[in-house]
Amino acid sequence: MDTARTPRDEAAEYIANRRFHQSVTLPARDGHKKMLISYAEYGYEGDANTPTILFTPGMFGSRYVGMFMHAIAAKNKVRVLVPDRFGFGETKNVPLESRISAWTAAMPRFLEALGIKHVALLSHSAGTIYNLNLLWHHREVLHPTRPMIFFLAPFVDVAHSKVPMVLALQKLPEMSFGYWNKMASFFALKASVMVGFSSGLLAQFAGALSPGNDEPSAREANMKVIERDYGLGVDLQVVLEMAVTRGLFAEDTVGANHEALVCLKKGSGAFWAEADDMAVLIDKLAVRERETRVEGRAALRVGIFFAETDAMTGKTGQEYFQSCWKGENGQYEGCFDVKIKTIDKSDHDSVLRAAEALVDVIESVAEVGMQGGSIE
Repeated sequence: MDTARTPRDEAAEYIANRRFHQSVTLPARDGHKKMLISYAEYGYEGDANTPTILFTPGMFGSRYVGMFMHAIAAKNKVRVLVPDRFGFGETKNVPLESRISAWTAAMPRFLEALGIKHVALLSHSAGTIYNLNLLWHHREVLHPTRPMIFFLAPFVDVAHSKVPMVLALQKLPEMSFGYWNKMASFFALKASVMVGFSSGLLAQFAGALSPGNDEPSAREANMKVIERDYGLGVDLQVVLEMAVTRGLFAEDTVGANHEALVCLKKGSGAFWAEADDMAVLIDKLAVRERETRVEGRAALRVGIFFAETDAMTGKTGQEYFQSCWKGENGQYEGCFDVKIKTIDKSDHDSVLRAAEALVDVIESVAEVGMQGGSIE
């Protein structure tokens, strides 16, 4: 007689989905070396015309992080691509100083290799830095008439956020971050501490001063919404959380050491390229949007989802990021269509799994066919 399947059995089968563990080799071209990128394809398994989101996670830039979007995206017939960043999965690490520029150059090639012309951009936490650079250098990857970019708990320079613990971490010697990924793995797997995917131990340390607001009741309520609307049982979601963490740390995570340095702007190569001054960059983006605006093209849709309590960015950092996009006295009117929402009872990391935010993003993308040029 067959034994009943347990949530652990279901989680193992869920994670083993072949679509979640793929790789593509980008050929050498235009001065760029051949590069293998491992990635996951979550959501709907469609074709080149399927509405698509390119998701850039936070500090732990692993494809595993996007797994929580799968059920929601699949129901809405949206595809979510999550490539492993440098030093995660099978994607090899690169020198710190070329981390952002190499990624910015690789993404259009990655999409081209998969036969995808246009995407909506989504980032969480430190992924903000990468997607702002991608938006500046490769605006063409967005939909030609309905361009969209979304931010979940955007991370900003501590010079603007003034978060005390992040300021303290910035003063640690660079060598302190040489085994950052190993420390995160120990806490997550051995000490059974939930390490946030966006910022890992940074969020844990910062949370000691500014406790998160992801109450057990809020977490359970979110899981029940996903169970009710998207068919993923609460018991399975609970097991998946740890299974995703184990899967992530079973692979290469050395890239997290460089990511910590990038977030803290430590080391000679840890600059943010075009995003080094977000206010200046966004002003340049507005000028370009205004100058290149054509009839029939909507303003750049900018969706920002703040956590109610954010130990990594803080209220001051949130206000700064919002002001960058809003400008003064309507100066960016017609350039950006900015929509801002704060997710109740969420923190810097839990907002990544908040159904309220993910459904908003995914349904917005579902309404527009990403690959065509017509307004649908």
